Amino acid sequence: MAEIWLARQSGLSGFEKLVVIKRMVASLAKDPESVEMFLTEARLAAQLTHQNVVQISELGEQGGSLYIVMEYLDGEDLSVVRRTGQKHGLPLLDPYAVRLMSMAAEGLHYAHTKLGIDGRALRIVHRDVSPQNLIVTFDGSLKVVDFGIAKVATHHTNSGKLKGKLAYMSPEQARGEQIDARSDVFSLGIVFFELVTRTRFFPKMNDLELLTVLSGTDPLPRPTDRRADLPPGLEAILLKALERRREQRYQSAREFQEALDGWLSSQGKSVSSGELADYLRLLFARRIHERRQLIETAMTAELTPSSAQHLRELAQREASSSGSRTGGTRRVHSAKPLVAALVALSVVVLGIGVAVVRRAMTPVAAAVVSAPAAVVQAPTKPTATPPPEAVPVPAPTRLVVDTMPSGAELTFDGEPKGRAPLSLSDVSLGTHELRAELAGYQPATRAVVLERAGERLVLEVALAAVVTTAVTSPPVARKAAPRVESTGKLTLKTTPWTTVYLGKRKLGDTPLVNHVLPVGRHTLRLVSTETKTENSVEVEIRANETTVKKLTF
Repeated sequence: MAEIWLARQSGLSGFEKLVVIKRMVASLAKDPESVEMFLTEARLAAQLTHQNVVQISELGEQGGSLYIVMEYLDGEDLSVVRRTGQKHGLPLLDPYAVRLMSMAAEGLHYAHTKLGIDGRALRIVHRDVSPQNLIVTFDGSLKVVDFGIAKVATHHTNSGKLKGKLAYMSPEQARGEQIDARSDVFSLGIVFFELVTRTRFFPKMNDLELLTVLSGTDPLPRPTDRRADLPPGLEAILLKALERRREQRYQSAREFQEALDGWLSSQGKSVSSGELADYLRLLFARRIHERRQLIETAMTAELTPSSAQHLRELAQREASSSGSRTGGTRRVHSAKPLVAALVALSVVVLGIGVAVVRRAMTPVAAAVVSAPAAVVQAPTKPTATPPPEAVPVPAPTRLVVDTMPSGAELTFDGEPKGRAPLSLSDVSLGTHELRAELAGYQPATRAVVLERAGERLVLEVALAAVVTTAVTSPPVARKAAPRVESTGKLTLKTTPWTTVYLGKRKLGDTPLVNHVLPVGRHTLRLVSTETKTENSVEVEIRANETTVKKLTF
């Protein structure tokens, strides 16, 4: 029902922060029920101020389009965390799962017991507690999001309408009965079940089958049927949270939280945010690096009143274009009317392809900025003698360096510069030596060549792990097998689009999708005919893997 944008909000004295803009799609703007859901989310969440609930800062309307401004959560939803952990053989440890569920229960209990401005209990019921609405941030926290279909004391569900995800509904919600906070407890119990058993609670069922099972009386799945080694204490907690009769369930999310915290204490375990953050950094190292690199690129872009006007003109020309060009050229899309709304918001929308961006926007339209009034200078009065023509000052030459994994100590031309990621400004032209060192990995040295003033070189140095081999007897000489060159694939998207060269060989125009390259490190040259700029980026191609890069220049 909405488009989600990552944005930069600016203010006085260099104030900046990242926010998310949620804008209702135009097709639903005339649907009263959809509008009410959108407004409900804003009204409810704006009243909730808790470390485990997403924060809403603004609700507005521009050009007939409703929008919400909310905090940016740098992380992944719980379903992605669970699947990624299992995929890489690093499933969420039981104590970690318990700690995350405890934070979710704390946030829900806060919403359930929130008082309105008049001092009366709002009795909020989320109604859509699911892994997709539980965001785990990379600093080891968890936040409940999306109160769009929440129920409050003064609102009732229309007869015959079910709202929420069937796979996470409570029995009473599936039957269309009046629900309370205990319904959210049941839904959170299903999420917990899936985390610790590493299976879906209702695998491979269609909607009718789900409704039949939920509204019936047959026993629900037992945790130990899916995972025999599950600690008995955790199974007891799960069975109580998943009682069909709400009277036998935990009577509040706080009671559920206390049971979870009690299990941790009984095991002598205390899971800190730092431990969760370390696990997430291990699991999403590449994604964190790429997202940080994209945001750093966007945050350091020079956006002035004059450049904003130039971008507006580009957007207008883009909007006047129609159709598409084939044969290796870039497809042109029309600019979106969201430009006007974002100008009014005084934020810069960054169409950089990070996880929170659900729908691509025309890059030139996405870069439009509204300059604060204090920045716009009045024109000076003409003088009798025209001033000498200003000499354009070239943009500083910049080198942006990170390592995979991140955090390596960087030395540039023999001088320590700190830990990656790092941005070096005003780097002199010529050849430089970059060295990266990280415990447990082999040191890496790169020759960095900067040839043009104002060039921006984005360099990612992939470090090879130190492999310890046991001392064995000399191997028996065998006939050498024929050498087979290993290859991998590269998927590359840039904003604006660029022509990609490897040495003198043209690979094509972005987006490149699954382009086959030899295994190893390659420095690509990215040429933009739109902005008349050229950038370089190093990519690491691994055997039988696809390296994905999304860059904004």
